[in-house]
Amino acid sequence: MMSKKTVINLILLSVIFLIGIFAYTSIKNPDSKKIINDNSVSIATNLPAEMDELQLTEEQLKRYYDSYNDPFVIHIRNSFNNYLIGSTNEISESAIKSDRSTDGTVSGLDSFDKSYYENKFIVFAINDGLMGGKVINIVFQDNPDKLFNAWVYQITDGSYELRGFWQNMSFDANEMNKIQTQYKVYFNDKKHAL
Repeated sequence: MMSKKTVINLILLSVIFLIGIFAYTSIKNPDSKKIINDNSVSIATNLPAEMDELQLTEEQLKRYYDSYNDPFVIHIRNSFNNYLIGSTNEISESAIKSDRSTDGTVSGLDSFDKSYYENKFIVFAINDGLMGGKVINIVFQDNPDKLFNAWVYQITDGSYELRGFWQNMSFDANEMNKIQTQYKVYFNDKKHAL
């Protein structure tokens, strides 16, 4: 018979394994590059192969600009501001601590240069998180070399917490160059970016 501690450890390992599978499939799923669908907001519907600037309809543009009023998105900016002054207010330890998974995914605010967080970011996509909350894909306007995922969770008291932050490894340098060209107007838009 297994001890209680062994059973608890097996349950924790199972949960971590399931989260890992979800994260891997989210990264490898080409639909994760979609921004505008029924339940999420994003700049693009798919990354086109050509390098032309993306043109949004008025309705798509309105939905995109509205995303900057989303409290989940606003909490990301608040978290960066707190982190920069040394506060961990409403940021979980797992979102701060530097880590690298076996697949090479780099996570944690401590893993990246603080100059990223000093810059404004644009919202690339907002999706429902597997464990609740929202996973928001962002790119920093002045450092557009990486696409990041920020997992923001709403706590039962109505407050928000940044629970995860990692580089989306499915966007390599080539993909990031495409994004910089195709979304040039949004990288230059300082009014809406946070």
